Amino acid sequence: MINKEVIQGITLASIPAGSFIMGNDFKYSPEIPDNVNKYYGDEQPIHKVTLSAFQMSITQITQGQYKAVTGKNHSTFTGDDSLPVTNLGADDALKYCNMLSKSAGFDPIFDEKTGKCDFNGNGFRLPTEAEWEYACRAGTITLFNSGNTESDLDKAGWYIGNSDGKTHPVGRKEPNAWGLYDMHGNVFEFCYDCYDENFSYGPYTSESVTDPEGFVYFDMRVMRGGSWFSEPCDCRSATRGSFWTGGSDTFTGGNYCIGFRIVRRP
Repeated sequence: MINKEVIQGITLASIPAGSFIMGNDFKYSPEIPDNVNKYYGDEQPIHKVTLSAFQMSITQITQGQYKAVTGKNHSTFTGDDSLPVTNLGADDALKYCNMLSKSAGFDPIFDEKTGKCDFNGNGFRLPTEAEWEYACRAGTITLFNSGNTESDLDKAGWYIGNSDGKTHPVGRKEPNAWGLYDMHGNVFEFCYDCYDENFSYGPYTSESVTDPEGFVYFDMRVMRGGSWFSEPCDCRSATRGSFWTGGSDTFTGGNYCIGFRIVRRP
């Protein structure tokens, strides 16, 4: 039974502390379709990650939740406040987290000039890449938290095969075992970590790590989960991507498939 808490109108699930194997140990299987059983070089080597407990919003941040804090909405697809907010950069997400933390009486923990996070504070932030994959998997080792096939993906998220070319209101597909919705598809989700250009197509570390915070060169941020126009293989739990970290004030468009969700350590 996963405990949930509502803070400032946002429902957060309590994600338990634990360990998991991060990445994709690719193996060919005739039982798994080729359109999902793929991998990219930056998903290896697999390695053990141990994480402290944290809270995570059960859905991607919606346009209504974003407007309630910032008064703005940059999204391409509009008309329903339960659609995920898009057309923003990671800098916008950091500012949102700080504003939300202040309004909830927590510590703002992002330095908005450098993009760095004070992990000792109790405020809202973006998940680390490791936290995101751990939460997405929710104890599973399959390609998706719902299974290994495209029909399993269809149960859990919106992707190119079922989205009709647009985002959808959050929370309409089946949640994972920890009560999190849309971890696969709908919109990509920014993570805290930098996507280090030296390792863009290279390996993870093979060493076991505890509460990794990722690289700190923030021109590019990791994004996870796939989106409404992603192919099935790009919605897998282990798939990694990246996008420029800048905010909407300097961003010129094309970010209609990326949003975010939030976490905090109580």
